[in-house]
Amino acid sequence: MPIPFIVKSAKGLRLESIKGANFWSKLIHGVMMRKADEVWKHIGKYTKGKKVLDVGMGSGSISYLLNKKGFSVTSVDVANLSIYEDLKPIIYNGHKLPFKDNQFDTAVIVHVLHHCNDGVEVLKEAKRVSKRVIFVEDTFRNSVEWFFDAAFDSLGNFEFWWHKYRKISEWRQVLTENEWKIMAFDEWSEVGIASLYGRYCMFVIE
Repeated sequence: MPIPFIVKSAKGLRLESIKGANFWSKLIHGVMMRKADEVWKHIGKYTKGKKVLDVGMGSGSISYLLNKKGFSVTSVDVANLSIYEDLKPIIYNGHKLPFKDNQFDTAVIVHVLHHCNDGVEVLKEAKRVSKRVIFVEDTFRNSVEWFFDAAFDSLGNFEFWWHKYRKISEWRQVLTENEWKIMAFDEWSEVGIASLYGRYCMFVIE
């Protein structure tokens, strides 16, 4: 579902309770949480410490889930796209994060870096302010998977331009060039949760 439409149509969703929301808003919440739960299956065991930074909060489902699991969550984004009335990001310029070095135990970046003008710059900043970074990215192995990534991403976010997707080998090269240690890695395909098809990879770096 397009994020602009979600933000405008979701009403009454709150971190503490969604009981006051209407049926449509609860449905939106449910779809977003199914996606967040699927992400958690991959990143959960690698989330270190209690102070977590959510880089690129988007609709807010990852921050919502992390809060519910007892983490102390700080969220940032370049705009407020949260569907939750009491869960908002700190707005920043997309370049310099307004935090001290190693201020957080873990930073999570979920399906964000390919939307950035310079995803590596965003990753570097997250690494600066966090002891550990977990990022999940859309990836591809061939031209067909690249097309599905591009098509569903554009339709889902109303961003009708080509994004910078990287193959796993390209991400490994980026991490090697920056001398970051890979603590864990995963890759998987996903069908029918938030899009018809997606191919993803996860890196945990320190």
